[in-house]
Amino acid sequence: VGCMVGNAWTDAALDNAGAAFFWWSHALISDETYNNIKKACNYSQLAPILSNSEQISLSSSSGLSTDECDLFIEKAQKEMGNINIDNIYADMCLEQEGGLAHSDSTMRMFAQKQLGEGQMWMYPCLYDYMEKYLNRKDVQLAIHASTLPYEWNGCTMMVNYSEQDQVNSMLPVYRKLFHSDLHILIYSGDVDAIVPVTGTRAWLKALPLTEVVGWHPWMDSKNQVAGYGVVYDKLTFATVRNAGHEVPGYQPLRALDMFNRFLKNQKL
Repeated sequence: VGCMVGNAWTDAALDNAGAAFFWWSHALISDETYNNIKKACNYSQLAPILSNSEQISLSSSSGLSTDECDLFIEKAQKEMGNINIDNIYADMCLEQEGGLAHSDSTMRMFAQKQLGEGQMWMYPCLYDYMEKYLNRKDVQLAIHASTLPYEWNGCTMMVNYSEQDQVNSMLPVYRKLFHSDLHILIYSGDVDAIVPVTGTRAWLKALPLTEVVGWHPWMDSKNQVAGYGVVYDKLTFATVRNAGHEVPGYQPLRALDMFNRFLKNQKL
């Protein structure tokens, strides 16, 4: 019995700090903007700082106005430019009405096509076609999907999440799970900038974990480095190389290899 958790929003303070650091360390934003975000924004009271390239409600540090935090986040967005926040190295879909682009979430990168040995190609507008396909009644019938009173969307706004729930830490839940003798794998696509690996590594350090096997590369079924891992006494943490938010959408083979080994209780 166990669970796998990928690029998981877990602790607002640590995940947001990790996100801002990721942007800066990957040369997406300036030194000035990074430092201003750290000073102005109260990370513990923020939902994910950027969500599909749209600004969301923010909370500022003590003594500073919310507008000031918003201002620096907006500046960060402008400095980043029109990129996919779910995978900073994936191209944007530009085939939109009026030429406007949108950020392809991992569901929007549903498939990758192999062009040759070691090469992967991702069509940035694939989601547009996938959404139309999955909203066809004959397709829904064939895959035994429920009939919805509205169009299916890979990242729907029909679900209203509690703002407070979004900033509540999940770390106490992990501490409870550690008493259940569960097989736990935490994994992160390493080019996700919305819930990046830097934040995940930070909240892992906040848990009562003892390292058993140190940092090491793990190999996929093609004998390529698929990512990196570290084994603790209560869980395993792994990265997946060149994967964005929701790993299988960007690296399906590596995700499958990881999943199969998890089911077989094999080490990465």
